[in-house]
Amino acid sequence: MSRLRHGLVASLLSLSLGSLSGCNEAPVSDPSSKSDTPSLQTSPQNLVTAEKPGDLNPDSDAGNAASTSVVLTSNDQPKSDAKKPAVADKPLFDGWGKPAFTLVLSGEQHGYFEPCGCAENQSGGVSRRHDLIKKMQAKGWPLTSFDLGGTVNRNRPQTKLKFQTFLAAMKDMRYSVLNLGPEELKLGAADLLAYHSPDPKDPSSLAFVSANVTLFGSPELGTPVRFKVLTLGKSKVGVTSVLGASFRNEIAPPGSNVDITIDDPATALPSVLKEMQTQQPDLLVLLSHGTLAEGKALATKFPQFAVVLTSGGAEDPEFDNPQKVGQSLIVQVGHKGKYTGVVGFFPEDSQNRVRFELIKLTQDRFQESDKMIEHMKFYQELLMTSQLAETEPPIKTANGAKFVGSKTCGECHTKAFAVWEKSGHAHAYESLIKGRPEKAATWVSRIHDPECLACHVTGWHPQDVLRYVSGFESKPKTPLLLDNGCENCHGPGSKHIALINDGKKEEARKEIRITLAESKKTQCYTCHDGDNSPKFKADTYWEKIKHAGLD
Repeated sequence: MSRLRHGLVASLLSLSLGSLSGCNEAPVSDPSSKSDTPSLQTSPQNLVTAEKPGDLNPDSDAGNAASTSVVLTSNDQPKSDAKKPAVADKPLFDGWGKPAFTLVLSGEQHGYFEPCGCAENQSGGVSRRHDLIKKMQAKGWPLTSFDLGGTVNRNRPQTKLKFQTFLAAMKDMRYSVLNLGPEELKLGAADLLAYHSPDPKDPSSLAFVSANVTLFGSPELGTPVRFKVLTLGKSKVGVTSVLGASFRNEIAPPGSNVDITIDDPATALPSVLKEMQTQQPDLLVLLSHGTLAEGKALATKFPQFAVVLTSGGAEDPEFDNPQKVGQSLIVQVGHKGKYTGVVGFFPEDSQNRVRFELIKLTQDRFQESDKMIEHMKFYQELLMTSQLAETEPPIKTANGAKFVGSKTCGECHTKAFAVWEKSGHAHAYESLIKGRPEKAATWVSRIHDPECLACHVTGWHPQDVLRYVSGFESKPKTPLLLDNGCENCHGPGSKHIALINDGKKEEARKEIRITLAESKKTQCYTCHDGDNSPKFKADTYWEKIKHAGLD
């Protein structure tokens, strides 16, 4: 095991797994959720339709927009063809020549380490991004990588394991900067201090960077660093980052006793800019994690930044990207890792010094990376060791009933059970082991991953990724709840059975009844959402599992 792996293991065991081994810690909800305890009173048959965050990167249309390349002169606005998706077979960096250096840009990953294994033709993932970087390295181009922040999307024990896996992967992809976005800051100041481990002997090593965020009121801690100036080839690039003022009340409300201080970006940047410029960088870059309007305002106020990577845009930023504000190039890379941006610097070209290409990470253009597959394996091993699926405290079902398993349902509902046994739902757990046939060579088992189990076993809330009381824990402990069973749609069956035994058949029927209309409107989409089943059509899929008991 490499030194990096040893360090990661030690950090994970000391910081994360200690809180995972006990059963008394309440589950931490998604901080962006409206409720602090999601779905405590929500039964499986009443789950809301929402976007499911997780490992896997969605892409509702494979499309043929593989990249969008734009060259801007010092006085031009984006050319009209910047708004048109490029064709899939257009060469990467067409007409660029050799830049003095390149910058790989990413951000707002929101926990999507790779595309979902449940659906075909999904774009994105760190594995393909690494392949892009290797292709650039093979050209002999000096490069480094910057991330806007937003790598994860929750604040739970699994989130911390995933965040550190992201950090290890980013180090292999030659990242030198990670901006502290709202998702990173929600992990807490103490953990961020522990996770920040740049190599003091390597100025290009990965560091947390922010001009306006301070932890524990102590800038001298060195986490985050205020800026970096990197030498790439014969040139220098200076980079700093900010968190938009729009996030201040969410992360560190004024007057609150928190360990994180967020200054106004426009107030923090002048001194940082002045100090950066003493090192005479050839190009200045700003990472602005805020609204698009905030990013544009900073570009206007600080025209020294030739490139401003900003959040606040669309998930698929193919159009109106980049934009020119004064002398600054405003670029976006979208959400969930589907795209990667690349900046090329050409100092000898007075008209086209800075070039930008937005690249869609499609499976027909990029290969899987052995290094990133290794990180995924290690992450899944950590999930197995931590036993999160079993140890994280469960949430209650609405009626207090318990899950009994599909075979128990089949003792009475024989015809419906026979249909279920022949459906894909009855093999959902197995698919976590084998994956899709076309991914068999690189597939890593997900049977210990709560974010995958939530739709592949019985007794979990798919959107909130939380186990219900009596829901699936593991194959040895709860074998009757393997696969996506009857109760994921109809609700836990124990109360239904008790009512039947008491002769209250009509009450028992109401207990598990769900109409076909209700299923098509909400229930199916709790798993078959845009992330995991982009081609899902309720009417078509219903024919595959059609059974009596719904109207």
